[in-house]
Formats: sequence, C-alpha cells, structure tokens
Amino acid sequence: MRSPTTPSELPACSGLRVNVNPRGYILLKVSVIFSIASALVAISAPAIKHARRESRSMAVANDLRQFASAFQAFAKTQGDWPAEVGPDGSFPTSLAEQLRATNWELVTPIGGRYMWAPDSVHQGQRYRAAIVISSTQSSKVSADRAQLVDLDRIVDDGVLDTGKLRLGFRDQPVYVLEP
Repeated sequence: MRSPTTPSELPACSGLRVNVNPRGYILLKVSVIFSIASALVAISAPAIKHARRESRSMAVANDLRQFASAFQAFAKTQGDWPAEVGPDGSFPTSLAEQLRATNWELVTPIGGRYMWAPDSVHQGQRYRAAIVISSTQSSKVSADRAQLVDLDRIVDDGVLDTGKLRLGFRDQPVYVLEP
C-alpha cells in the first residue's frame, strides 16, 4: 500500500478532516532554503575576505621581490645603489629599462604607489636602500593592520617593527634592501 503524499490524502481523525494550505507548506520550504543559504554566506564571508587579503599581499610580495632583484642587480654591476630618483618618486632613470615592464608605475594592490627611497629616514632609522609604498592623492595605502601584517608574514617575519618590511613615515610600508 502506498503512503499518503499530500496532506489531503491523510486519513481523517475522529471524523474531522484536516485541511493544510499547500501555499504555507511552500513558504516553509522557501524559508528553510533561505535560512540555509544565509548561514552558508555568513560562514564563508570571513574566508573570502581572508583569501582576498592574502591575494593582495601575495601580489605586492611578488612585486617587491621582482623590484629588489632589479635593484640588487644594478648595485652589483654598478657598485652602488641608484642615487637618483625619477620624477615624482618614480623609478630611477637608470633602471627605466628593467622596471618599465613591471607593476612599478601602477597602483599597488594595497593602494599607493611604489617609490625608490635611497638614503632615507623612516621612523628615526636611516636606510641606504629601500622601496616605499607611498600614498598618493588618488590612492591611499591600506591602513588595515591585518593586511600589512599578512604582507610582512609573506616577505619577512610577520612583525612590522623588525626585518625587511617595516612601517615608515606615516605608517607607510618600507621594504628595506640595505639598512
């Protein structure tokens, strides 16, 4: 014998017939599905945010490694770091050929722009060679501490007060090539 599939097929109790509204049943199904979908979104939102932050950090870390390699190759062949800074802090003209095909002139994934900072002072410490991620009028560097610590963890030790990546003037990231 087949079991009842709809409320109207259920046997009546004590001679009374129970009439269940099928619209209410559908509304209940939709509510349950919506609740499950909302829960999944709530659970996945922090993971998505973390993945996006890590992706930005990886992109900046790769850029910094590529730039550091170009500057170190220059220092090795020329005997010193490039002293000059291009117009408005852009790359040194002596490295134009090596850096033009990179992301040097673009806004960084964490905001701001890359700038060459030879013989510069940041937070009271002088560095002979450094790359600064500097805010511009049109693009500010991220003030998200978790973003900056994540970047530091990828390129260095995860502590913004020590190692290669530090916070400099106005808490802008400084990638130190030579202290």
